[in-house]
Amino acid sequence: MLIHADLRPCTDQDELRFRRRALRDAVICIGWLKLISIICYIILYFLVHANSKGHMSRVIQIMVLALVPFIILNGVLLFFGALEEKLCALEVGLWLCLIIAAYNTALGALGGIFFIRTGYLTVHFFLAVIFGILAVSLYSKYSERTLSY
Repeated sequence: MLIHADLRPCTDQDELRFRRRALRDAVICIGWLKLISIICYIILYFLVHANSKGHMSRVIQIMVLALVPFIILNGVLLFFGALEEKLCALEVGLWLCLIIAAYNTALGALGGIFFIRTGYLTVHFFLAVIFGILAVSLYSKYSERTLSY
């Protein structure tokens, strides 16, 4: 993986203004996406907690809660990388995106199988669908990263 930042000095003031505005917009977008993502994981935790019982349900709840600090860390690393203050933070943040996507795939497969197997209520079907969508996040993150290069 090759990451580099264009650190050449800007001579044109319009280009510098455009870069700063684009950077600010990117950081705001990353912040909102991470905030919405955390809210969705907390809602998913409470849905699993309210609608299922047992050992596997507890494992899925712990897996969902364990992901929240890593999403916060990922947002902070991407923020510092976007500001071009810490380029190593950007690289670590990108790798953390891939690790979180792989974790989402495992969590989605485990949750999808659990709720399909134990599903007798409509909410179990919806949880199986949500976890199934979560399972394809590795492919979407990978294609997102390859398209950005």
